[in-house]
Formats: sequence, C-alpha cells, structure tokens
Amino acid sequence: MRKKVASLMIVLLSLMSALSLGDEFWDEKPYQEWKAKQCEKLLQDSPWSHPYAISTVNIPGVMKQGGGTTPDRSFGDGNLVDVAQDREVRLFLQIRFVTAKPIKAAIGRSRMLAEPENKALAEQVGQYIDQPDGPEVIVEVTYYSEPEGHLSLRQIENFLRTATLPTLKERVFLSDSAKGVQVNIGRYQGPYEGYNGALLLFPRYDEEGNSYFDGSEREILFHMEMDFADVDLKLKPRDMVFGGVFTL
Repeated sequence: MRKKVASLMIVLLSLMSALSLGDEFWDEKPYQEWKAKQCEKLLQDSPWSHPYAISTVNIPGVMKQGGGTTPDRSFGDGNLVDVAQDREVRLFLQIRFVTAKPIKAAIGRSRMLAEPENKALAEQVGQYIDQPDGPEVIVEVTYYSEPEGHLSLRQIENFLRTATLPTLKERVFLSDSAKGVQVNIGRYQGPYEGYNGALLLFPRYDEEGNSYFDGSEREILFHMEMDFADVDLKLKPRDMVFGGVFTL
C-alpha cells in the first residue's frame, strides 16, 4: 500500500512539474492562430514587454486640515497615494522591445484581426515578421497611470519630450555585468503629436559584427536614469526565445 501511495505521489509530482514548465501560447501556436487577448498579453506583459512601476515619484496631494487644505506630497514604491481623492495612484512605464519577433508578430496579428477582409495584409505581416534583424535593438517606452490620466504623468511626459541624446548617453544602456558588456543608447526619438512614447535605439552588433547579446546571458539589465526615478529592469534571456531562437 505504501509503495502504491509513493508511486502515485511521484506521478502527481511529475505532472505538476510538467504543467509548471509548460510552453506559452506563442510556443504552442503559430501567430496566425493567436487571439486578440493573447496578442494583448504578449504586448503588455511578456518576456519582451514589461510594465514597470515607477518609484520615488513625488505625487502632489491635498490633505484636509481644519476645514481647509494644505499641499502634501506622498512618496511611493509603485503604490502611490493621492490623498485628496483618497485613492491609490500608480504610475507605470511600459518597456517593450519592438524589434523582438514575437512583439512584431503580435502587432501584425492584431492588425489582421482588425482587418479580416484585407487579404494582402497577411502576406505583408509575414514579410514584416521574417525580416532579418536590423543593426539596432529598439525599445519603446510609453507610460500610463492607474487610475488613468493622472496629472503626475506630465512629469514623465516632460522628461521624455525634453530629453536629448547627449543627456541620455550615459544614463540609458543595456548591460550584462557577468560579461562586462554595456551598450549605451545610440539614437533617441521622443514623443510627438499623437504618440506618447519614446524610442530608444541601441546598437545590436559590435565592431566585429557580433551580437552584444546572444541569449547565453543569465540576465540583461535595461537601465534608464530619469530626473525623478531610476529604472532597472532585469530581463531573463532564457525566456526570450521564440521559435527556438533568442530574440531581442
């Protein structure tokens, strides 16, 4: 009896382990079969796209005292509080590697779902996804708040709009400390009318034509120093695999 119970426990543990290591939908299905919610998941929270809660941001608030109001500032760790409205306000950056193939696939598939009658679009999307890697890794940074539209977002917007490449050169980089590799930003495009994001472009290859990052790294750090907060996003290359190939 004890042997049977032990054998059953081993089988259950094996099944649980297999489930925990199961492939993601982007490994199981071709992008042509992805649903809208799956595309959104990949674009918003995946190994290539991360919501990053801003910390140490000053949030103007109002605290009632004796029938009047006085200015107050709250300091948070991603859970920022607006005292005046008695609600939690969280500020986020969305950090997305738009040159990664699964991100390109999710963008293309979303367009296909929005335009099902456009027969030529499928071929265009396929060509877009299958393009060989260009000379740059492109990171898109957008921002939002929960609840939406909080005035404190202007702090982020102003920084991205006024930033210039010389001011960002030593403050924004991709790195792998184990290899001693640091790749500083090479080009920058700030927000413009109708687009609230910024594009940060990093060289993909060194002078000898070798990729700075090949997926063998334990982690890759995306670092950006803003006037009001530092961003240190740790990427896991072992998870950034699409179609069996590391992609960034």
